[in-house]
Amino acid sequence: MKTLLLILVCTVLSLTGRAQFGGDKLIDIASVLSINRLKNNNFMGVINGRLLSRPNQRWLVPFRQRTLTGSVQNRQDSLQMEARMSREMSFHYMRQQDYEKGVQLLEKSTELDPKQHRDAAWTYMMTFRDYPRALRHLEAFDALTPDFDDSDGISPISYHKGICYRGMGNHAEAVKQFSKGIDSLAKKHGSEWVNYKHYVTRAISYLALNQPDKALVDLEAAQKNSTSESPLALYYTGKAYLQQGRTTDAKRTFQDALFFWQANRVKGITQPEDYTNPVTEQDIEEALKQ
Repeated sequence: MKTLLLILVCTVLSLTGRAQFGGDKLIDIASVLSINRLKNNNFMGVINGRLLSRPNQRWLVPFRQRTLTGSVQNRQDSLQMEARMSREMSFHYMRQQDYEKGVQLLEKSTELDPKQHRDAAWTYMMTFRDYPRALRHLEAFDALTPDFDDSDGISPISYHKGICYRGMGNHAEAVKQFSKGIDSLAKKHGSEWVNYKHYVTRAISYLALNQPDKALVDLEAAQKNSTSESPLALYYTGKAYLQQGRTTDAKRTFQDALFFWQANRVKGITQPEDYTNPVTEQDIEEALKQ
């Protein structure tokens, strides 16, 4: 009987420990995944309005008071954990619109762990549209592996650099950065493996440089790589036709873009397709009126 009771107690304690550990890890993972899932006018560290609405009390215990002894690896792990805490607390303060405190903690996270430069760059780029500061953090993160174009799992760092240069009005440099990621992937695996949105993004900069021929090549590749008709690619294809003076083709393409945009809405497909290049139904209608 005593043995059975002991087994039950150990099992409960084990499950409790796993639940606590799992909860903390989910919060940490969610704070990263949220970057690419929220609208531009929302703070990137919020999921369903709940993430870090209150700081997790467990994270408030100063890490330097807990694990500064032991091996060098332990200290490094401690600094990385403290960096994540600073990052998550910065999200909390930014959500409360205390941006000064939030930015201070965000910068502190990069001092504790250089890998946090990536999340800092996304915050400045997606939340504040502070492209010069975002670019500085992207450069710092990329410098950690100078011979490798890092990726966030979807886009290479060079793509995000291109977004920053585009936001700063330097479309020529933006094209260079977009091409770095697109061309390397196309050369290694084939152009069909390139994210179609990357082709659209480079095409937008080509249009800004009054190079519609190059833009149309990219937009054709984008439509080919998209799993379905892309209103985004069609909209900018119409823009390229306008630069070439092909108004009839432009009108037909805008009409197609509007049709598929509305069809996607009926199907419940998320619109706009790309928050980096947001195209709305109103944008397409305005292009048709012109």
